[in-house]
Amino acid sequence: MSPRCVPPAASKRFYVEHGLTVAKSFGRMYVEFAAGSSPIKLALYPRRALAKDLGVAADGAGSHRLVIGGSAGPCTDPDGFAWEAASLAPTA
Repeated sequence: MSPRCVPPAASKRFYVEHGLTVAKSFGRMYVEFAAGSSPIKLALYPRRALAKDLGVAADGAGSHRLVIGGSAGPCTDPDGFAWEAASLAPTA
């Protein structure tokens, strides 16, 4: 499945409905979600703008699957990315 080009506002609604809290939002151009103490953040940009910033083609390639910690069930976001919950095994 290849990701669709969905405006950040549509994806923002999806993630808020799945329990994430918006930390920053700049209209339809950028959304950043609260990360708490985690060093990893989720932020949404328009696809073409992000590709331009990174110096890559906007059509993209590679994996479109994300694995996150937590107890949420698997889902697919409006952009076509499949999310899967994973639990880390405790270390001895």
